Amino acid sequence: AIWPCSFCQRRATSGAAEEHRRQGNDHYRRGELDDAIAAYSKAISTKPKEGGLWLHRSIAYRQKEDWDQAERDAARAVELQPQNEKAVYGRALALNKLGRTPEALTVCNDFLKSDPDNKPLLQLRKNMEQAEKPLAERQGGGKLQETSKPKSAANMHDIDYSKWTKFEDSDDEQREDRAATKWQGKNPTLEERVSMTEQMLEVSRGHAEEAAVLFPNSRIPENVKLPPDYKGPVGVLTIFQLSKFNSNHSRQLVSIYGDVFDVSKRPDQYGCGGPKAFQTGRDITWSVITGKETPENCNRFYDIFKLDDDHCGRYLQLLCQKMVAFENEFGEPVGRLENFIDERDLPPAPIEEMKNASSSDALDVDVACRRSVLNLNRVDFTVYYLA
Repeated sequence: AIWPCSFCQRRATSGAAEEHRRQGNDHYRRGELDDAIAAYSKAISTKPKEGGLWLHRSIAYRQKEDWDQAERDAARAVELQPQNEKAVYGRALALNKLGRTPEALTVCNDFLKSDPDNKPLLQLRKNMEQAEKPLAERQGGGKLQETSKPKSAANMHDIDYSKWTKFEDSDDEQREDRAATKWQGKNPTLEERVSMTEQMLEVSRGHAEEAAVLFPNSRIPENVKLPPDYKGPVGVLTIFQLSKFNSNHSRQLVSIYGDVFDVSKRPDQYGCGGPKAFQTGRDITWSVITGKETPENCNRFYDIFKLDDDHCGRYLQLLCQKMVAFENEFGEPVGRLENFIDERDLPPAPIEEMKNASSSDALDVDVACRRSVLNLNRVDFTVYYLA
């Protein structure tokens, strides 16, 4: 087989994201905001660490006056690109529109510390302060009062999961080239999937200690000889291409929920003869969900979003916690697995495997879910309680 070099793979990934971005921009200029958002979402799924893509989608949401989504996307853009003044402005504006003016003023003031002459943010801050002042004066004393209480640190990651109960299917379900036996049940749009996954990842990153308890790491060996291309980007890989990077290769890669991580610094675990050697060159998503780390549960590709809300939420939570554990140990992903680029075409997950499971591994997963709900009590995770 002819393996594309890292540069070619990286260029292919960037090219796909750029094409979706271009399509989104075209739709946006024509006022086709829903189509623009869908295109930007596809671009984000290909390059989720590209802050500009989140900013583009935030602006599209802003035009729809969907301030909640606009603020979330802008916040993600700021996280990825802290000095992006457009993202900072967009977040502050959305927060103000949501009635969270004190938070909006904090966002402005924090950025103005490093860029005190930023005219757009200075004007936005002035407008917000002037809008607040008359209300404060009516309340007496002329002192500026807060019109809405800012969220405390304990509630910063609150997420409204009520919207999970109803999903809209996108029009591409009707494509004629789909098989005759199409899935007729719940099938969230790509935009909804990316949004919910990013929200769950944000929560998991905020509670990394709990993730470390669920997925502990053993002692890291010293003086490991790393391959020359360690942590080099690999772009979008097919499952066949991923299989090359197994325990016998100088570089070991593992995929979880489509994110490909370079685990080469842990030969004691993933190297030849290691207890997790069978995971290298494979995707371990289903083994994380089932709690059964076996070769048979690798490279099994299902769509958990087609499950009921309870199981979907619990399994997405487990996956995101595992991904955060991998991020903390191995750094950012180096690529994406092709199978998850169009996840909506995957079959529904065989939930009967969990219902019929009697092993301690399956029980451990359920206990882990319960423990996570209890530990993350600052977030409304009641949807994840077991039936």
